[in-house]
Amino acid sequence: MGERLTPAVLLGSNRTKPCVRQVYGISGQGKTVMLCESIRKAARSKDFGPKHRFVIFDVKHDGYETLAPPVSDVGLGIRKMDKDRVVVIHPEMDNAFAELDDLIEYLFEVARYDSEFSATLLIEESSTFISGASIPASIKRFATQGRSLGLSLLLVNQRALNSRWTDTQSASITCFRLAIPDKKLLLDRWGLLADEMDLKLSEKKFSFSHYDLEGLDLSYYDPIEIPKTRTPIVKKKKRTDFLKLPFER
Repeated sequence: MGERLTPAVLLGSNRTKPCVRQVYGISGQGKTVMLCESIRKAARSKDFGPKHRFVIFDVKHDGYETLAPPVSDVGLGIRKMDKDRVVVIHPEMDNAFAELDDLIEYLFEVARYDSEFSATLLIEESSTFISGASIPASIKRFATQGRSLGLSLLLVNQRALNSRWTDTQSASITCFRLAIPDKKLLLDRWGLLADEMDLKLSEKKFSFSHYDLEGLDLSYYDPIEIPKTRTPIVKKKKRTDFLKLPFER
């Protein structure tokens, strides 16, 4: 297995390649931890400019709190983006589509206004928004126009996305161990022998594979190293309220 998949390859923007990367694997295989620690490392790396932002849009509300205190809506997230390198947004399901549209519109506006700005948008549970028959116009816009503005998009899900259109806009797929129905999908779509992949990944817990859809190269990687202290990129600010709220003790 290879040593490490660099944050620049996984998360960085590249104006000459498709801006979408897919990441999937069943629950409990280390997917969220790998992404979380990759972002933590990337946020401290010189590979990403000072105006690069990492934005996590997470409808499941779980897994990225060690990076930054989550906010409940895009409006708050946009305000934090001015100073904070990493922003975690926990939208409510009833308005998640509209919130995502607003977020993507904002990223495009800033990227067009400031040529030094770049961003990585990670959409958790992306099947909430994408199906074989339906893809929001904002995601299509991001996938087709984002790379020219220095934007990259990670579509993260437990199951493989059943969207051929998304595949045509993707630079790579990063796979952890898969659900059984998804193995046939990988074989039909890319000729990948998923049973052999799964056997290889079962040898070392939390390991994963990475398939370059342009070079058609399949690589295997050891589990990501987890630091003893998972120091947040954005620390929770202490409250400075003068008055104690009535429901607090």
